[in-house]
Amino acid sequence: MFRLVAVATPRICNAQAAIRRRCISTVESGTTYENYAISIFNRLGARLERTGGAGDNGIDFRGLWTLPGQQQFYLVGQCKYYERKKIGPSVIREWEGVMSRQELDTLGIVAASSGFTPSCIQATLSSIYPIALVTIEGESLLRRCENIEDSIRGFVWNKAAEAFIGNLVVAKKHYDLCKLDHVDPAMYTLQLLWDGQPLPLNTRQ
Repeated sequence: MFRLVAVATPRICNAQAAIRRRCISTVESGTTYENYAISIFNRLGARLERTGGAGDNGIDFRGLWTLPGQQQFYLVGQCKYYERKKIGPSVIREWEGVMSRQELDTLGIVAASSGFTPSCIQATLSSIYPIALVTIEGESLLRRCENIEDSIRGFVWNKAAEAFIGNLVVAKKHYDLCKLDHVDPAMYTLQLLWDGQPLPLNTRQ
């Protein structure tokens, strides 16, 4: 089952600007991307912290996600920042090893800047572990339209993850082209809904 979601942020944050600087190293851009992904989930009601680094056992962030109605569960996640390369199924096979060591009440998130290949999505949908794939665009989106802060472009989760986020509904909404300059008319935002209402942003940053 495919799910897509987008989050609107008030301004392009420093993390996004840092990703765009060509002079930063691969490690620095990866760390910046991790922090940016964490900030987006925290605006959706999660309370995540970065754990990436030596000895992280493949986990870049972890914490709790509380959805409306006090539905709360654990999250562990991994980030993949590439300018153009889509993530293949080998990442999911490795991530299944990480998930096999987690408690049963844990949802695994893989966030990627350039999306996922069809075979990667199929591997996720076939997995027995609760896994969601999230496309959070970085530099490529900002180069196309710098005034648009909606960076989550895709959200896919499997049947095992339904117990955690199965009540989410996604609505597709096109940009108001009357208010924006130099925008591709095919671009759109995606809004995450719960019981028919937009998922509130978590403003307690």
